[in-house]
Amino acid sequence: MSYPAVQGTRGTVHPTQSSLLAVNRVAFYLARMNARGFPPDQVLAGTGLRAEDVQGVFRGTPAQYRTLIGNMLRLTGDPFLGIALGAEFRISDFGVLGYAVLSSSTLRQSRGVMAKYYTLNEHIIRPEVTIDERRWRIEINETFPLGRLLPFAVEEYVSRAMALAVALTSHPFPVKSLHLAYPAPADLTAYRRRFDCPMLFGQPRTVVHFDVACLDDPISLANEEVFRVCERQCQLTAHRIAASSSLAARIRDTLIGAPGEFPGMDAMARKLHMTPRTLRRHLLREGVTYQRVLDETRQDLALQYLEYTSLTPKEIAFLLGYSDVSNFRRAFRSWTGRRISDYR
Repeated sequence: MSYPAVQGTRGTVHPTQSSLLAVNRVAFYLARMNARGFPPDQVLAGTGLRAEDVQGVFRGTPAQYRTLIGNMLRLTGDPFLGIALGAEFRISDFGVLGYAVLSSSTLRQSRGVMAKYYTLNEHIIRPEVTIDERRWRIEINETFPLGRLLPFAVEEYVSRAMALAVALTSHPFPVKSLHLAYPAPADLTAYRRRFDCPMLFGQPRTVVHFDVACLDDPISLANEEVFRVCERQCQLTAHRIAASSSLAARIRDTLIGAPGEFPGMDAMARKLHMTPRTLRRHLLREGVTYQRVLDETRQDLALQYLEYTSLTPKEIAFLLGYSDVSNFRRAFRSWTGRRISDYR
């Protein structure tokens, strides 16, 4: 397949087949840490991964991501490493998704394609976007409990959004305000220097507001033909990843992506665009039942919430889809043979 060049005010960009391969976040981390003098084996220590394991399409486990981020913070000694890495992110670090973004007509269109295919690159947080005439609001939720690593993920996301918007439009891209669901650091200098906006810490949710007027800023290298080609490639890549995943894994991803929603099998079948009979048959081929997938997902999330957050049992019960905390307590004892208070 050949890809048309992107013509624009900054010159001509020629996407190649190799440059359009999926680029994952871990490979980006390894490259940036290597530039700081830390080889892959140090960054990946304790994850069970090697550099060759994280090429192309890669999706690590929550434990691997937590260990990796912890290693980077420890090795650099920089508590605001997320801000620095976000600023260093380039369009090419998104792979084919980056070229779709780069060839969009406006920031609004680029944001749309990013939102549609964000799972090609983002596995740590889940942004929920609200746009109307007056505001551009993004609520940042954890894909899995991050605990003390949450500031890193938020800093990186916001810093990256700023850097990419400026690179795309050549216009300033201010943050209007930050509401952060973690305590303020002792020294706010790095936050003030990078974000330069009103900041509220210790909030119930993490929310960032951008200037909605920026959405209509034109992108310097807009090219409708390249956009169509690259968006189609994103679509094919996303479908290929989905097809290579087991049905049980797709169900777990769906459950994790909607905290508090643990639907019955019929409702899940509708979400996955299949009949309950087909869902049951495919799961049996994989040697599991729908109830087992539900129970294992709930158990794994419960242990993560207890270990990496300060959420109360009642709050965890809600996130796991239990209507009553006593039901969660009974389920937890059946999984572990222990009480929640003993485990925590």
